[in-house]
Amino acid sequence: MNKRTMLHGLCAAALSLCTALPALAGPWPERPIRLIVPYPAGGLTDIVSRIVGDELGKALGTSVVVDNRPGAGGQIGLQALLQAPRDGYTVALVVPATMVTLPLTNANYKIRPLEQLDLITIAVDTFLTLVADRKLGVSTVQQFAEYARKNPGRLNYGTPGAGTSFHFNNVILAQKLGINTQHVPYAGEVQMLNDIAGGQLQYALVSNAGKTFVESGQVTALAVTSSQRVRSMPGVPTFKESGIDFISDGWVGYAAAKGTPQPVRARLHAAFVQALRAPAVSSKLAEMGYQVVANQPDQFRQIVHESSKRYSELLTTGAVKLD
Repeated sequence: MNKRTMLHGLCAAALSLCTALPALAGPWPERPIRLIVPYPAGGLTDIVSRIVGDELGKALGTSVVVDNRPGAGGQIGLQALLQAPRDGYTVALVVPATMVTLPLTNANYKIRPLEQLDLITIAVDTFLTLVADRKLGVSTVQQFAEYARKNPGRLNYGTPGAGTSFHFNNVILAQKLGINTQHVPYAGEVQMLNDIAGGQLQYALVSNAGKTFVESGQVTALAVTSSQRVRSMPGVPTFKESGIDFISDGWVGYAAAKGTPQPVRARLHAAFVQALRAPAVSSKLAEMGYQVVANQPDQFRQIVHESSKRYSELLTTGAVKLD
């Protein structure tokens, strides 16, 4: 190799390195951040992201634009993230469905989260509420478990679909309680809750969608899966208070595309943590019943890994059936 060829190669390599790291060329950020929410506007994930996004913009000194990209179980939104430049100006919301259950249960789901995403932080832990048909005559988890054990195979529980995180969590709960019940998949939570209120379904783990049914007395709330009582339903005990070691896999987190420069990821993480811990944000989220987490990226990755392993085992053993 002559000197001219070597010099040309070194220049090309240097140019390639410079173009690969555009986010490090000057102050960051220099323009608005796009926060992709792969679900429709008005839902839980959208509301949380708009609360966090306003404060995130203040922490970064720029505006944060929430971009709703629903469809294909969240895949459309995450594909938009992966197609954007890896410069930190596009981040996306992720949840257990997009990070854990869909990669395990849906052959058409092409996103490989731990391979294609740089995780930033879990914003909040969400929770589920165990609700039951009032006609069962139970008011505690222990009474419910005793009733179910005396009637093996006779109680039906609902979920918003086979293979959802609701389904996995119900199976885990049944194992912990030592009960044998039957799964009935629904298209959504509202019809499921209506059937519990009407006596056609015996119980379910539900999201915040169940709050109005609980407050109106249409269903009985037995316990919440959070680590502490939630402000929105202070009269409902936790499973831990009820003597059951059960906390559901429920959270809302944020991620960038794999390959985002480390200094930019660090800046994003610090800004998200600052935003989440701001009193105005944490108070609003607490009113919704959600506890701020704001953990480290490696902790986030470990949670996803452990959930994936646990759910995979449930599929392998046949405890969770997808058909």
